[in-house]
Amino acid sequence: MSIVHVSEKELYAKLEKCMAGERVLIDREGKRFSARIQNARGMDATVIPERELLDNHGDADEISSITVPYDTIWELEIKGVVYSRQAE
Repeated sequence: MSIVHVSEKELYAKLEKCMAGERVLIDREGKRFSARIQNARGMDATVIPERELLDNHGDADEISSITVPYDTIWELEIKGVVYSRQAE
């Protein structure tokens, strides 16, 4: 897996084009967690936290998603490449 450092603008452009299922790293109020993208458009993304996926033993309909603004997303993984946003 390789890591590519990108600007905030570059990461946002990649988020707009990414497909469902891509992994992201989110930082909300100092708490980091990984999630899978359901949908990304505008300036926010609907994601399913990976912990939710791991802990779910029921139907897929029972998994809760959350919407997060792009500015809380620090990494996006696409096909083994991690695009990591640089702090500005």
